[in-house]
Amino acid sequence: MTKTTSRARIDVGMPAPDFALAEASGRSITLSDLRGQPVILAFYPPDWDPSRADQLAHFNWLVQQVPGVNAELLGISMDGMWCQLAFAGDSVRVPLLADLDPNGAVAERFGVQGEQALFVVNAEGVVAWRHAGPAGMAPNADELLLALEALATPTPEAQAARFAPRDEQFVPVAPCVPVREETELASALLPSRREFVTTALAAALALTVMPLAAKAEPIAARLAEPLYPEVASASVTLRVNGRPVTMNIEPRVTLLDALREYSGLTGTKKGCDHGQCGACTVHVNGRRQLSCLSFAVMHQGDEITTVEGLATGETLHPMQAAFIKHDGFQCGYCTSGQLMSATALLAEPCGPSDADVKECMSGNLCRCGAYPGIVAAIQNVRATARG
Repeated sequence: MTKTTSRARIDVGMPAPDFALAEASGRSITLSDLRGQPVILAFYPPDWDPSRADQLAHFNWLVQQVPGVNAELLGISMDGMWCQLAFAGDSVRVPLLADLDPNGAVAERFGVQGEQALFVVNAEGVVAWRHAGPAGMAPNADELLLALEALATPTPEAQAARFAPRDEQFVPVAPCVPVREETELASALLPSRREFVTTALAAALALTVMPLAAKAEPIAARLAEPLYPEVASASVTLRVNGRPVTMNIEPRVTLLDALREYSGLTGTKKGCDHGQCGACTVHVNGRRQLSCLSFAVMHQGDEITTVEGLATGETLHPMQAAFIKHDGFQCGYCTSGQLMSATALLAEPCGPSDADVKECMSGNLCRCGAYPGIVAAIQNVRATARG
């Protein structure tokens, strides 16, 4: 008879076992390759995709509970495995390894096979924080706050460095945070600040587990509560792709964020967020509009059409089929906005020439340069409509 044994659980203070992962590019990277900065390891199912709005709200709530900490998170973006956190006049980049199979070999090495788990591995490769348990189990908020307070409490050396003379010139420390050029002691304090921010982010991710576990529950219902209770919320009902969607949101929420974060329709893309690229174009009452420049509360009862609403069941809109036929895209990020502008153009006064089409589509940018295919696709659909 063969005796099976389970690996011991990796706990706080223990070295994190090394492992290798294959990136999308095909290059292999190990955990030890990331030594020198905190790393977040997330053992969650492949469809785990926490809302940015949830992450921001939980992160800011956590850090507001820690005395003496003023670190309001303004935004989160992803670049491959790097998670970039934006603060006022500052940014922090930390690796977030989120494609770790809860039932895989790496989870077994960490002793959390079959569970959902989050680990923070510090710059020295030691586990600084962890949360593990059955699917949907949220961590105890009081324990999270104790861990964050311990990280945020400055040592006597840190207090002395805070008041030491220093050069006011800012210098970048690749690849993460701009810091002041000062004594070696003060420079050595940088990882602890980043470890605090990284742990706060991991804790915020853990707090999103409970609502995200109920996959069958509509997204609008899960996010019915306002993100920041101190800001008065408003009940808004939009008709999105022919269906009413009611949400309780802050007046400052843009139509773009309402569609992506509250309605779960992520086809509409956030490009520049300044109304300059056209990636966020949707139809409002049949006319194209930049959703990043409009507040959702302004569209009570309006008919909103997103790229998800162009097709009829499994049948593509003629413009979608033409984009495929004429290679009207490359990376695809701008494609949803291009499609929404192109379909709106069909009902607008636009001259017959390619130059006329280019002028009518000038508000939509394609960094890949797929403009010839886009124009050809639009002209093909217009010619077919004319018979």
